[in-house]
Amino acid sequence: MANGNQFSFQAPQSYYYLWHLAALGVIDATFGPLSPGGEIDYSSPDIEGTVWDTITQAFPAANTPATIALIDVGVSRSHPNLKSRLDTVKSIDLVSHPHGAKYVAAPAASPYDPEVKAAFFAGLSTAGLGALNLTGPETGYFNSLIAELVASEGVVHTLIEGDETFGSHGTAVAGLAVGEPAATVAPDPAIVLPDVLNCDDGSVVPNPNRNTLPYFGVDPFSRLISIRTGFEQQPDQFITAFLYAFASGADVILLPRGLPDPNRGALNPKPELSQDLDERQNWERADLFARLEEATPPASEIRPNAVGKTANRELAWNILAKLIVAISRKVPVVCAAGNDGESQLIYPANLAAANNGIVAVGAVTPNGYRSGYSNYGTKLTLVAPSDDFEIYTRHQLRVDRTDPMVEQHFYHPGTGKVIPHSHFSLLTTDLPGTFGYAGGSDPYSSILPPHDNPGIGGGYYTTFGGTSGAAALVAGVAALLARANKAKQGPAAKLDGLSSKAILVAACDQNATVKPGTTPLTPDPMNADNEPAKGKGYFFGAGLLDAGKAVAAVLGP
Repeated sequence: MANGNQFSFQAPQSYYYLWHLAALGVIDATFGPLSPGGEIDYSSPDIEGTVWDTITQAFPAANTPATIALIDVGVSRSHPNLKSRLDTVKSIDLVSHPHGAKYVAAPAASPYDPEVKAAFFAGLSTAGLGALNLTGPETGYFNSLIAELVASEGVVHTLIEGDETFGSHGTAVAGLAVGEPAATVAPDPAIVLPDVLNCDDGSVVPNPNRNTLPYFGVDPFSRLISIRTGFEQQPDQFITAFLYAFASGADVILLPRGLPDPNRGALNPKPELSQDLDERQNWERADLFARLEEATPPASEIRPNAVGKTANRELAWNILAKLIVAISRKVPVVCAAGNDGESQLIYPANLAAANNGIVAVGAVTPNGYRSGYSNYGTKLTLVAPSDDFEIYTRHQLRVDRTDPMVEQHFYHPGTGKVIPHSHFSLLTTDLPGTFGYAGGSDPYSSILPPHDNPGIGGGYYTTFGGTSGAAALVAGVAALLARANKAKQGPAAKLDGLSSKAILVAACDQNATVKPGTTPLTPDPMNADNEPAKGKGYFFGAGLLDAGKAVAAVLGP
């Protein structure tokens, strides 16, 4: 322990790039044996089978994919591991046009090509939704919006590349759910793929197989519809997104983010922060609370994010909440629990209940603990593997020992508990170039968005995590269930949201280990020292999902 520090540097250990598929039971992997240093070899597992094989072996002739509708910020349509998985015909952009915009990629497109009007909601119907339990004013508002959408026209743009500037998050999420292998393997390992290819006309083009991986999402045989939305407080946009997802016939809806409902989206203050404010040692904290309360503007007209009563925004947000619940009973809606480290979930994950199909997903690490940032609490449905986050509070100390600077700082847990930090992350697809998570390298990063980018402008892949990543993995498993059900019952068969959620929950285990780790799921004190006493369900919901068990339940004996 150098310089009296609590922690010494620990070199990061190599790990298998698809470890999360092993943790979920999508692939049957055995890690080991022990390395010369006495550590388990996490980088080269023995793969003994997959759930994909299980479905194919049970129904060899079945080939109907399931479809995930991803409500996020867009997806790269040219990524080699995604372009055959993305349904570009049904994918829609609700940010640049309230009634939808779609993109047709054409290498010879010109900025002067005119946009073409097109109707994307002409056949929209809510007949299959059942009762929404709307009030009279809500019914009037909702019917008015439906009528507007049915009569509306969106636009079709012809571009060299789709508008993917801000699609890094959606691209990463899509890869975890449905990414497929796209690399071609040279027959002779000694052969090195060239960076460029020489064309017949003498020109040189980048080699499209350079820097690609044989990457696999949870279900590389399913497809994805990208529904691009923004972050503004526009409830109509999100109502439209969920209606479009339902009308498109999606088998799963994935929402790896929160929605900006000004009331439902606000997290409540932690109860322990306002405890014992009358005690002398807490006077400074009490004064801070008083100042914050005094500084809160009481009048709605000076609050820029307040709900405007005259604009009926509150009415629209109420409709959206009821719509999400109603749709979830027909189609499973998989939501991220949030990355605030709070004992409450973000919206709409916090709508999850036993009588709906909303699946609220938290994150765990191979060490068997909740990811440092992952929200938890009574509404949590289940958990899936993801990355970790450092914590230094009075309740726990979680330090990344692979940080070369760790020995330069003094850490002391005090009365808190020491929790091991995990350096494992989720590898997934990235938006190539400077707008992706991996960034870009000059001069190639300036050629963006690229057409069939070979990965040299910033790479095709990135490390990822959060409850967004965990939710994407669970959505992939839900797609596996839908695809297995189609294989067994026929191409038109559907698993409704309640049935799908019940199968997912039944396939979870609160005492599971997160491969390649060996420690069972263990609660940690995040916001109070005695929190672990609340039980594993409070931190992990039904537990860690096992994809193999879930698929077996659908296929039956």
